[in-house]
Amino acid sequence: MVSRAQKIRLGIFLTTAIIILVGAVGVITGNRLMKKTAVYYIRFKDVSLTGLEIGSSVKYRGIRVGRVDDIYIDPDDITSVIVKMSLNPKVPIKENTEAVLTLIGITGLKMIELRGGTNEANDLPPENFIKPGQSVVETITGRAEIIAEKLELILNNLANFTEAGNREKFLGLIENTSRALNNFATLLDTNQTHLNNIIANFDDISGNLDTLIESANFAVNDIRKITQSKELIKTVGNMEKVTGQLAEADLAQVIKKMELALDQTNRTFTHLDLTLLKSRHDILSSAEILRESLEYFNEFTRLISENPSLLLRSSRQGEIQER
Repeated sequence: MVSRAQKIRLGIFLTTAIIILVGAVGVITGNRLMKKTAVYYIRFKDVSLTGLEIGSSVKYRGIRVGRVDDIYIDPDDITSVIVKMSLNPKVPIKENTEAVLTLIGITGLKMIELRGGTNEANDLPPENFIKPGQSVVETITGRAEIIAEKLELILNNLANFTEAGNREKFLGLIENTSRALNNFATLLDTNQTHLNNIIANFDDISGNLDTLIESANFAVNDIRKITQSKELIKTVGNMEKVTGQLAEADLAQVIKKMELALDQTNRTFTHLDLTLLKSRHDILSSAEILRESLEYFNEFTRLISENPSLLLRSSRQGEIQER
């Protein structure tokens, strides 16, 4: 039988446990109630939110920054679903921040991922709508729809292609192609020698072209050396200088001086002609005397050569006359 003291101790224990439990619950709920949050909204239009539940996480660059508080259909636009979020007020939400739906592993559940935002953009105050972005799920779904449409088109084309009439045309095309390939092979076998000669001629032509190109390169190099030589540059400079002087000179005065020079030259030649005419007789007389002297000298040398004793005789006669 339970005594009175035991009942008192049990009552005290239960009362203390209840007080502690109520205090703990009060502290936890009080912290949550006193904790400040920033409320934002997202409007999803024509998007399935399957897997997104109240209490789902909201992350910003992989960090949990809040939770989903409510999901409801917009009464003014039944094609839109509004998601209410409570975020940490320290999170910098910008006007160009986007909210996208993201899968949580392979569970099928979804969460909201906040992306984007730049330092230059203005802050988005609470109680405003964050722009929805295109999620990976939507991208995959859209691409899957495009792929499905293309596969359907391919299957339809294959179905049309495999009809009886098209099969006959395709088989005929294959047969004609095979016949053409056989004819082409026969043509190659028949004209193999000619083809080899043509290929050899092409090789010779390519070799000649290489030689010609090499010669052309040498010629170009020579022309480049000539055009860059100091002599040519100096000649061009002199020509430029002469042309400049001619351009600056008075052509009428130059022509007048040239006429005077030609006139003086003509006068000089005329004077020379007159001088030669005047001295012609003297020149002819001198030439005649020179000719006679040469004849006497020849005669004298001939006599001496025939009779050298004449020199002795002439010397003795000269001595006798002196005595």
